[in-house]
Amino acid sequence: MIKKLIVCCTCLSILGCQTNVNPLNSIFQNNVVTSSGCGDKPTVSLTGKDVEAVALDENTITKSGQVSVNKHIGYTFTATTGQKLNYSTDADICLWVFTPNNEIIDGGELPKNGKYIIQVAAPQGVKTFDLKISLGNLETAVSTPTPEYTPTSESTPTPEYTNTSENSTDNTDKNYESNLEPNNLQPENDISQEQALELVQRWYAAKPQIFAPPFDRDLLGELATGRLYARVGGVDGSIDWLQKYNRYYTYNRSEVTSIMGFSNSGRLPYIKVRVLQELYLHGEKGIDQTNSGVYENDYIYFFAKENGIWKIYKNEKI
Repeated sequence: MIKKLIVCCTCLSILGCQTNVNPLNSIFQNNVVTSSGCGDKPTVSLTGKDVEAVALDENTITKSGQVSVNKHIGYTFTATTGQKLNYSTDADICLWVFTPNNEIIDGGELPKNGKYIIQVAAPQGVKTFDLKISLGNLETAVSTPTPEYTPTSESTPTPEYTNTSENSTDNTDKNYESNLEPNNLQPENDISQEQALELVQRWYAAKPQIFAPPFDRDLLGELATGRLYARVGGVDGSIDWLQKYNRYYTYNRSEVTSIMGFSNSGRLPYIKVRVLQELYLHGEKGIDQTNSGVYENDYIYFFAKENGIWKIYKNEKI
């Protein structure tokens, strides 16, 4: 049963507030514990390493983790007045949502522009959870199929790597990058070019298992997070679309042929690569020749840390 308390600025340094008084003192005082075992306020202060920045929109994303009474996890996101926060979980956890001015709310319509924090804990023991979050309706979010390189309609799917969205500017990602706090939420960019290349190569090696039976979401989760995970493994994402229409991809060839650039100095480190692929989209009538063949394209892969592990956050065609 989800506990609909909501996240506050458990660590004011995360939201950029400055004060000489411990702001958590007022939060922890007079904490009322409900029958569920969750207090109306958290009793643990989050630090920067415990908080993950997520980019939320109408697409539903799923975050997973493990919490206890003393070990809390936080997710921070930027929203504007009037947007609606939706979240859902089957796990027995405590959850609080904090507004930009450190008030605890119950979700729903958000009252202010700025950064919000969702803080998650366990009422007792250790709990593992999957938490669905969006700034839209959980039942109707992502109404259009969005495979990794998404077919734009049921009857005329575009090739896996020719979705126009790959070439467009993603304001959500821009907001994600520009709103990371430099000293608190910015990942430690200790990823090397060799590590970045290896991660991209592992991604291409895993695609036959992700975009065809067994449609391995666990393998996807080992390699992807953020926008890429949501687009492929999220609600109505690539995997859902392929399964719904009884389709799958096979790959005769997938390789990175050259590296065109690398940077680990920004908030999201990236690598630019040229990729050669021979792929085939299979359906009930056989191979879809329109969306199959040999493709050579340039891509940029952005990386973010999830629980201390570097993963692919998003990719774009250059």
